[in-house]
Amino acid sequence: MLVLKHMPNVNQLVIGKGALPCIEGLYIVSLVELDKVPQGIELLRSLKKLWLVNLHRGFLSQWNKSEMHHKMQHVLEIRV
Repeated sequence: MLVLKHMPNVNQLVIGKGALPCIEGLYIVSLVELDKVPQGIELLRSLKKLWLVNLHRGFLSQWNKSEMHHKMQHVLEIRV
């Protein structure tokens, strides 16, 4: 599990190919400047739980525009 929480100046995240190969939970909470879907998040194939909570107000529209629910179908629990 990886928790990224209360990082007020973070406005982007990049997940490289092969990174975090066994991660089952990713919790991104209160990154209020994060307005884009983390690049490469769909590469986390072992992910079972994904929480994206209290982010930039434009994040949800970016998530929907990118059709991320479709790309993240392998994740059992998603909270956006």
